[in-house]
Amino acid sequence: MDWDWLQAKNLLDPSTGLGMIALAVVLFLAAWLVSHLLGQLLKRSQWVMGHLGRKVDPTIIAFTRRLKTALVYLGAVVLYASLVPQLRGLFGTLVAGAGITAVVIGFAAKGTLANLVAGFSLAVYRPIRIGDKVTLEDHYGTVEDITLRHTIVRTWENKRLIIPNEKIDSMILLNHSIIDPKILCRVEMGVSYDTKIDLARRLILEEAQNCPHRMPASTAPEQPWVKVISHGDFSIGLRLYMWCPNMDEYWSARWWMLEAVKKRFDAEGVEIPFPYRTLVNKKDLPPPRRDIGGEGQKTD
Repeated sequence: MDWDWLQAKNLLDPSTGLGMIALAVVLFLAAWLVSHLLGQLLKRSQWVMGHLGRKVDPTIIAFTRRLKTALVYLGAVVLYASLVPQLRGLFGTLVAGAGITAVVIGFAAKGTLANLVAGFSLAVYRPIRIGDKVTLEDHYGTVEDITLRHTIVRTWENKRLIIPNEKIDSMILLNHSIIDPKILCRVEMGVSYDTKIDLARRLILEEAQNCPHRMPASTAPEQPWVKVISHGDFSIGLRLYMWCPNMDEYWSARWWMLEAVKKRFDAEGVEIPFPYRTLVNKKDLPPPRRDIGGEGQKTD
């Protein structure tokens, strides 16, 4: 009986090894439970706001859930250090020297803290959001997730770009979804100088009307139009302007139009020119002219 009481007393005493382990397990389970309950509360808040007709930004929800988890477990660690006598003195020393400690920790975790602050800035100002179509340093893709440390972008090749938040916060990027997703599609093509421009323009516009990826006439700001943009060495440059609903449809419209216009030009006899080069063998050249009467003199 005394042995059982002694074991129970050690289990409840955080100054003993057994008590330290037991306290750590209890605080871990408590932190997990609190984090889980707060996560369920955030999910329910998102559900309620959605049913009330208010738009809920998934970027804010995802960042808040991750920040909530980090703060709950950090609070559990601080509470554990304050309850264990062996760590209490160390914790008090760290608090007393908070300035020096902050400097040391700041230098040691400079990159992590910078990414955390940048992630908080991205969540507050939202230059990019989960689900946005973006172009980052010539990479086009969809923002898949924004964590406390990094942002994940899924490219059109289904690859994942893992970019630190600090880098995203300082780079220039293109967001194709923010405010207004529609985009003006431009398709360049050339015709020969023998082609009638009005004929080429009419054929291009007829194919543009059949393009399944452009904006409907009822919602597009303007109908498709064609302009002459250059007089090249061997062709007249034409450019089609056509509104598309988003960036994905933009690429599909470009590829569709390039194929459709080529087939239509072939059917109508409109030439898409290419450079012509004339090659002459050296042996076929005429012999060089020679003066007989001396340099600078000619004979009759």
